[in-house]
Amino acid sequence: MPRTALLFSGLKIGRLAARSSVMVMGAMTVMVVVMVWVVSANLSTIRAAGDQFQHSAAVEIAAGDVLAAAIDQETGIRGFAESGNRAFLAPFTRGEEDYRSALAALRALTQDNPLQTARIAEADQAMAHWREVYATPQLSGSSDERSNLEISQAGKIAMDGVRRCLGEIRIEEARLARERSAARDRAYATAYSTLYGVGGLVLILGLGLGVWALSLLVRGEREARAHAEAKTRILAVVSHEIRTPLNGLLGMLQAMAADSLTSEQSDRVRLALDAGQTLTTLLNDLLDTSKIEAGRLELVQEAFDLERLLRGVLGVFEPLAQAKMVDLRLDIAPGVVGFWIGDKVRLGQICANLVSNAVKFTPAGEVYLRVQPAGSGGLRLTVTDSGIGMDADTIDRLFTPFTQADPHTSHQFGGTGLGLSISRALARLMGGDIKVSSIPGQGSTFTVQLPLARGAACDEAPGEPIGLTGLRVLAADDNATNRQVLAAILPSLGMEVSLVEGGGEAVSAWAAGQFDIVLLDLRMPGCDGFEAARRIRAMEASRGVRTPMILLSGDIAPDVRDEGQRVGLDGFVAKPLEINALAAAISDAVAGASVKQAA
Repeated sequence: MPRTALLFSGLKIGRLAARSSVMVMGAMTVMVVVMVWVVSANLSTIRAAGDQFQHSAAVEIAAGDVLAAAIDQETGIRGFAESGNRAFLAPFTRGEEDYRSALAALRALTQDNPLQTARIAEADQAMAHWREVYATPQLSGSSDERSNLEISQAGKIAMDGVRRCLGEIRIEEARLARERSAARDRAYATAYSTLYGVGGLVLILGLGLGVWALSLLVRGEREARAHAEAKTRILAVVSHEIRTPLNGLLGMLQAMAADSLTSEQSDRVRLALDAGQTLTTLLNDLLDTSKIEAGRLELVQEAFDLERLLRGVLGVFEPLAQAKMVDLRLDIAPGVVGFWIGDKVRLGQICANLVSNAVKFTPAGEVYLRVQPAGSGGLRLTVTDSGIGMDADTIDRLFTPFTQADPHTSHQFGGTGLGLSISRALARLMGGDIKVSSIPGQGSTFTVQLPLARGAACDEAPGEPIGLTGLRVLAADDNATNRQVLAAILPSLGMEVSLVEGGGEAVSAWAAGQFDIVLLDLRMPGCDGFEAARRIRAMEASRGVRTPMILLSGDIAPDVRDEGQRVGLDGFVAKPLEINALAAAISDAVAGASVKQAA
């Protein structure tokens, strides 16, 4: 072919290639736009379906809560009707409160669904009818045996109506959930089809964009699910699995510290105890942080002596302050002396964190805890130190979890960066807050404002501390390590200890012997600490003698303490056991039992 023909052919091919390139680029652009639009639309559908699916799940849960509250009421009334004992009405009373709150939540969730709203109204009418035909007659106690049968039958029919209506609500939401799940699946399928259908010249671009978008979505769901599962496993396992060996470690170290040791050995034991206490504090901080994030941390409202609480907090840090030549002072205004209502454990935790930091970051000088009445009511606690101080940037990140004020100070002074974040969260949970002001090189001031109410005086210390020597102690714990700890600690305090492996054995041993106090582990197979306490208290009724009992547990939740009081326990000691706290609890429980016995 002539050169001119080759040149012409090349130019023609070039122009054709250019036109083709423009067309292909145009087609690719259109495909990319369509692909992005389709994928974005389906991602929106997926998110919307996910939100609707969660809403249906919330409605099902709320309907289940309403049904559970109704069943609680039915259980309480039936128990009262069969026994005549008003103590059985506790589930009924609790169920009434739960029913109202659960029903309000269910109505709020279904207010845009007329069908579900009608079913809820029907369920509420059936519940009202149950109260009219069953609960009210049983509470009045005016029915005879024959009318009781009729009332029970009428009550059963009414409660079946409640179950039916709530069941229909849950069935309807389950159906909607399936539809929404199917819509989400269709959206996923459409998105995948679009991605795979791009093909040809835009295959790499289309697949890259689609895989990237969908991988982010899938990865986010997977990571969120894995995080939730991991947190659940940690919360369920960490308290028992870590506290049990930690209790053995610290318990044996405390027993060793009570032995005759050389100066070098005492230093080693003290160092190991300090490390163990640090680990315990870290464990408690991690658990508190998880509970705060999950909204599961509950406060206990009880009367407490403010001055006694604060002097106890400062007493813990007095040795460290003296060793650093730091003057640790407490100033309580006359107007706040006395008893207040609140969670004294959490208030003590806030003050301990602030005082601990103040002493830690004050090389020399003073730490001053001042308590005054707040202008709007309640308390204002101010912790002032003459330590190293902070700049504005440091203050901005001070209350962020796992964040230290300064990387250099964290290496020098240690810590996890959790104490202040937990303290502020606790203060806000109490309805207050913590604020800070500081000048580098001159010190810091932390101010805690809490809207606490005044409380009536109560006997926090039932009597003078009594001697522990010769006390006969019955202790029950299913863990061999924990029993060995008790066997080492209690005799070192002069007490005679009898150890058993479970709650049932504790009840039998108590019935067969004579003991001055009983120590019960909470979680024991077969018969736990609560059940053992119930059985012992029931047997005491025929003997006319009351034995003090203390619960030993790593679970320090408020509901555990409340249940302990309901079953008749006289004290609570958290694991890992601290020998002084255990001795004080035993002394208070025995002294209190003596006062009650004399009364």
